[in-house]
Amino acid sequence: MKVVLIVVGILALLAVPMAILMFYGMSEIRQLVIREVDLQKVADGTYAGSYHKGRWTFDVEVVIQDHRIRSVKNVNARMKALQVWNDSAEQAFIQKQSVNIDVVSGATLNSRAMQKAVEVALSSPPQP
Repeated sequence: MKVVLIVVGILALLAVPMAILMFYGMSEIRQLVIREVDLQKVADGTYAGSYHKGRWTFDVEVVIQDHRIRSVKNVNARMKALQVWNDSAEQAFIQKQSVNIDVVSGATLNSRAMQKAVEVALSSPPQP
């Protein structure tokens, strides 16, 4: 019985920090303000941007050509594990030609964090 109590105690001690890590940053991402970027004011080029909060880490490269979003790539290796989701979000940016895409179903926080990374990228100078 003592062994069972010790194991349960250890699992409980591990569960608390794991829960904190899993949920840290969620409320901030839900409240993010995503500002629209006027693509007519964005010069052709490749733009890099990032957004990092808790377990949500997005580093993106956005290619603009003729004032249109031609590609959006999540270049963060850790988040590439979500490749199917990444592809869906990247296509949404291209189709809508906007930073404010419809949230990918079931991945609201990922979508908002990636939108912020794209906004940051397009608000920065292009890469040389």
